[in-house]
Amino acid sequence: MMKTPSRIFISVVLLLAFLASLAWIGVRHIADILREFDHVAQVDLVLMEGATNLNNLQLEKEIIFAKLTSSSEELAFGQVNAARAAYLADYVKGLGEQFDRYSQEARQETQKIDRLTGVPADLKFSFDLMHEQMRQYDITVQGIFKAVEKGGFQLSMEDLENTDRRQRILTDNVQSIVAKVWTLVHASMNRSQRWHQQSKIIFWFSLLLTLTLGLLLLAFKKNLEETAKQNKNLEKLNQELDRFVHTVSHDIAGPLTTIVGYAAFLESHYMQQLDKKGQDCISGVRKGAGRLNVLIKDLLELTKITRVKNPYSKVSIKEVMDAAVANCDFMIRQSNADVKLEGVLPEIVCDRIKMTAVFFNLISNAIKFAKADLAPVVRISWKETPQEYEFYVKDNGIGIEPQHHQEIFGIFKQLHLPEQYPGSGVGLTIVKAALEDQGGRVHVESTPGQGATFIVSIPKNLIPAKPLY
Repeated sequence: MMKTPSRIFISVVLLLAFLASLAWIGVRHIADILREFDHVAQVDLVLMEGATNLNNLQLEKEIIFAKLTSSSEELAFGQVNAARAAYLADYVKGLGEQFDRYSQEARQETQKIDRLTGVPADLKFSFDLMHEQMRQYDITVQGIFKAVEKGGFQLSMEDLENTDRRQRILTDNVQSIVAKVWTLVHASMNRSQRWHQQSKIIFWFSLLLTLTLGLLLLAFKKNLEETAKQNKNLEKLNQELDRFVHTVSHDIAGPLTTIVGYAAFLESHYMQQLDKKGQDCISGVRKGAGRLNVLIKDLLELTKITRVKNPYSKVSIKEVMDAAVANCDFMIRQSNADVKLEGVLPEIVCDRIKMTAVFFNLISNAIKFAKADLAPVVRISWKETPQEYEFYVKDNGIGIEPQHHQEIFGIFKQLHLPEQYPGSGVGLTIVKAALEDQGGRVHVESTPGQGATFIVSIPKNLIPAKPLY
């Protein structure tokens, strides 16, 4: 089950990641808004201004053409005096100059629009079409002006209809462009407003998450302080426990030595004077004291295994096995056991002391739980996987029932009476603790009457300690 500090830490990390994604989205929105406003300022407004100016200029040119038509009609009928005719001629000339000026301003507006980038293709096409229509209209009207100034005061119906047709087409196109530009501006403003609303939602949501994150960090800080306090108390308790174990062990060892001594004295000097019951009592005292002595030693070994942290180093497993076999030398000779290492054992990074304890206990157990009528045979092999090393300690002993495959690693767990197989029941607990301290594990595969195979796994990611000098 995941502990509270881990849950808080994961929650904080997830919230930080979520806040980072929200910040990224917010920045993207702001960038989009700025880009849209920039587009509005640099393109849309220029287009709107240009389209409006072109529309106004076209209206002014249409008014000038209407004035030209009126003046030419008056001159054409010839019912004006010389002064009036001279005035109208100057008036028409002035109208022509004003028309040319408006045409020049319209060309400047279209050139300004032509230089813009980011104009939609359909709108760009409409502006180009309008520019061409305006140019044709200006050529037509300017031709009429020249004809009038040369004395051709009477305009033909064909000229008027042609000009009027061009004027209507051009006016419709200009108004259509104005409508398109207004649509473009409104779309840009709507997008900006939508992104602005989304940015506000992101801001308030981020603020809420930030407050939540602050509360989680505060809780995490308090939890860390509480954990540090508990760790300090636990460390103190462990130190007291270590002192207690050593004190009790030594306090028991003293009287135990006295008991063993008196029992040995009675057995050597007074054994013949006792009846069968008395002799059994003396023998029971000595055996009980021996088991208690083994138990004390195993408890001290377990305490040392679980408390002491030895540095990792590159170790030859062959040397570790040799040391473990040497420690079992008396048992091997006494039982005529056959212990063999198969293959070339590797060098790995591990805790040498704890690995020696692991293989010593596994080999000694393999010898101890041999069949009564068969010499023990122990085979040690290994294989390598991408993540770890696996070592196999296989025997030909009595085997283990499947339902006991897990519980045999519990402390003081013995499946047989001490009279059958003496021991404290701590050996496999030492194996399990020593391996788990290195990130490893142990399990057994066994069938009753067919021996057992203990599989030891050690990870490859252990890092050797740096030398002191």
